[in-house]
Amino acid sequence: MKYAILILILLSFNSYAKEMKVCFEDFLPSAGMKGDKPIGIDVEIISAAMKTQNVKIKFIMLPWNRCIYELDKKSIDAIIPMVYSQERDEKYSLGTSMRTRGNILIRNPKTKEINSLQDMSGLKVGSAKGYVISKEYTEATNFTKVDITSSDEVAAKILKEIANGSVDCGIVDMDSAYILIKKLQLEKKVIISNFKLKKASHVGFVKNSPYLNLYEKGFKIISDNGQIKRIIDKYYHNK
Repeated sequence: MKYAILILILLSFNSYAKEMKVCFEDFLPSAGMKGDKPIGIDVEIISAAMKTQNVKIKFIMLPWNRCIYELDKKSIDAIIPMVYSQERDEKYSLGTSMRTRGNILIRNPKTKEINSLQDMSGLKVGSAKGYVISKEYTEATNFTKVDITSSDEVAAKILKEIANGSVDCGIVDMDSAYILIKKLQLEKKVIISNFKLKKASHVGFVKNSPYLNLYEKGFKIISDNGQIKRIIDKYYHNK
């Protein structure tokens, strides 16, 4: 009996000893840091899903391109959030979509009103290098796409480029846009359009990651018990 109990304790310890490394950029309300504590909708969703599988998570905050670099090196196990593209699907393993969010178009006050991709003809449009906006955006050829990079928060740089007229408009995550515009005091220097592009957020795992199946099991549990909805509602209620 003593040996049986010892074996169970060791098995339990080994199960909880598993630690998955997950990278994200400073991108609230998706993910970010409050002091030394990781917070955000997607942080809480993946944490809750993996907790049901007794997997601990070590969160690492880096610029997006550095997260991709580390994932390619396999020095981390996953990135949140990742948007689907055929290239990414072939290179990484994408888990079931955590949630659907959206991009929104922000324009300089001197730029004409924009309600569609067609309205962007002849304009310079900024977006984060390496970000996937949508299939329609990728295939559009009627405007100039300007890849914007930053060693800091790339969405903030996009907004600043719009405000100073370096680009006519830009695509930014809808949730982050409102927070950043207020934070950067750009309310009178940029205009939020009504043009939105929906996208699904995934966990991007190393190809054939052993954590993928555990995530899928955990995600189903917290989806069925309503925990995902409660997490999302909490953040939107507090916006």
